[in-house]
Amino acid sequence: MKNIKLWFVLLCGLSILSCRKEIDSLIIDKEEAPPTVLIESALRGKVVDEGGVPLANVALQIENEIAFTDANGVFHIVKAEVKKSGSLIKATATGFFTASSNINFTADGGSYVQLTMLEKETPELIQSSVGGSFTNSQGVKVTIPANSIVDQNNNAYNGTVNVYTRHLNPLDENLGAIMPGDLNASGENGEALALETYGMVMIELESESGMPLEINDNAKFDLEIPIPAELLDDAPGVIPLWFFNLEEEEWLLTGSCDKVGNSYHCSVPYTGSWNCDVDLPAICLSGQIYNSDSTFAAYVQVIVEDLSNNFIYWGYTDSLGYFCGSVPQGAPLQITIKDLCDNTVYTESIGPYANDFELADIYLDDVINQFMIKVMGSIMHCLSNDVANGHLAVRYPGNISIYPITAGGFAADLTFNCVDFPDLEISAYSNRQRNSTIVNNFNDFADIDLGLQPTCEELPDSFGLTINNLNYWTAPTQWYFEDNSSTNWLVLEGLSAAGKFTLDLKDYSGTGQYTSNVFIRVENEVPFPDLPFINTSSPNVTVDITVDDGEYIEGTIVGNYTDGGGVPITLDGQFRIRKAP
Repeated sequence: MKNIKLWFVLLCGLSILSCRKEIDSLIIDKEEAPPTVLIESALRGKVVDEGGVPLANVALQIENEIAFTDANGVFHIVKAEVKKSGSLIKATATGFFTASSNINFTADGGSYVQLTMLEKETPELIQSSVGGSFTNSQGVKVTIPANSIVDQNNNAYNGTVNVYTRHLNPLDENLGAIMPGDLNASGENGEALALETYGMVMIELESESGMPLEINDNAKFDLEIPIPAELLDDAPGVIPLWFFNLEEEEWLLTGSCDKVGNSYHCSVPYTGSWNCDVDLPAICLSGQIYNSDSTFAAYVQVIVEDLSNNFIYWGYTDSLGYFCGSVPQGAPLQITIKDLCDNTVYTESIGPYANDFELADIYLDDVINQFMIKVMGSIMHCLSNDVANGHLAVRYPGNISIYPITAGGFAADLTFNCVDFPDLEISAYSNRQRNSTIVNNFNDFADIDLGLQPTCEELPDSFGLTINNLNYWTAPTQWYFEDNSSTNWLVLEGLSAAGKFTLDLKDYSGTGQYTSNVFIRVENEVPFPDLPFINTSSPNVTVDITVDDGEYIEGTIVGNYTDGGGVPITLDGQFRIRKAP
């Protein structure tokens, strides 16, 4: 894997300073010194979880504009007054760490962003009066001193503290999508810096009721951040420590960490996102991308790789095909362009560059098309003729989108920015029956009317749980390996409009029994049916994997947990997770 250096200023391919041509309709805020240049621009985007599943009802904020994602995880801000130099967009949702990204804007083009939210896992529990120390499943050690916790009003807090932590591995090829902001900073004299990360930690504290907590002004807590073995030899003995400040909208230098063995040891004064980085001088690389028919290549992914040290920078073009972002000064680079169906449409070696540089216009050999279709129809129960509530699942390369069905009917709007219209696989599911409609396959660019379809088919894949003799199930399913891990971390998921089941095997080795490093979670979206809340782990959970044949992963799960009222609950389940495309 590659060591990731994020390039989110490139996100939306927009200009900063010399990276952009003339922009109209500028508004100058004279209260700032130097003045802040504001423009009116549009933004559209999508919010997903780590498995790529769209997240509904996520709150987005950029400057003074607020929006929410729809059932497809999509949001659209038609007009926002944003900073020309870049504004931060934040995404918040219960049960997830805050996601954010820096975006640059043009007055004459709309921008695009995709945010990936990290789910909070089972917290570590400490008592505020005695403090505590623990090492999370990703190897991060946290030590919190006694009597150091305060509430939002800075009053001393006495009670149980839920500690949520997450390590972001610098070798994760998906780091750019899951980390806060981008890895750019400003030097003492305002010069642009590119940050090369050696490890990042997110940490949040909550009371048992979910109230945010903080460390008091006179205390610090200690972090030990693991260094991947591949980077250990190159990791400096003392490394700058950076904190992501949501108000300043960038990483701020906030001390240093010492290399001790295979980890960095740091003391930090508050919760949030912390990052061990080496800073490098940066230049602004920009350009404009056109399709082969000379139209703008809008909302395509642009990846720039530093060939000298395996750091990667990436983002998206705007609606006019522009991109712009910080890259290391004097480094040999490779630029790669992909559509949103993961097809590579352009690659070239470029650089190195000593100063800000605008590439000659890039023309693709293909046309990136925006395919917009509607999928409509209705379902009915197989054994009875009444209509059903449930969900529609649309699978295409690398993605599954879930759309709720109410009163038997559905009408979903789908958009694909791809060279060719993707192959679609569409099924519908009833909440009441553990069955589905037939699988409908389409590859023509046209609206799809499925008509009335019965849910009579046995499920080829599903994830079921029995909780105190009550049965719950989800389908379809998906799997992936968690990139943000030094172990073979397998994630198995069952999806529905009501919520999803997630099983983590954090050290997967094929068929056999797993009694450690096992986590099971149930997310409840809407009450049809009302899924039980589950968030428990080994040794209270045991998983047996009986089949892993390249097409499906099959197995069983047994365990127990205690609900919010202190009542012991037993669970067991079975899953058949689709592995083939």
